[in-house]
Amino acid sequence: MSDSAKTTWKVNQFTSIILVPFISYLIFKIIELSKLPYDEIISELSSAWSIFYILIFTILGLFHMRQGVNEIMEDYVHSQNFKKVFKFSISIFVFGILTFVCLSLLLILMV
Repeated sequence: MSDSAKTTWKVNQFTSIILVPFISYLIFKIIELSKLPYDEIISELSSAWSIFYILIFTILGLFHMRQGVNEIMEDYVHSQNFKKVFKFSISIFVFGILTFVCLSLLLILMV
């Protein structure tokens, strides 16, 4: 295994481990928020902690997803042209999700 493959594997494992408590907390928080009225949900989500949490979770999750998809693509897609198209498509998808999350957070802050 090359050094870059080892590094990629270690980074992927590290982000996996970090995402486990994030997802656990997210599930707990969704259950907690589902019992609250709309105004209290907006109030909870408008806090600096919630916005920080959502941004960090989104960035880590998207990074982990992008790295995993790129590794699968490297293993199974052999055409360089298809790799370029897929990498560009994945980048657009990740940018779109990150943009959507940031705009959603801005809308929550504006309420």
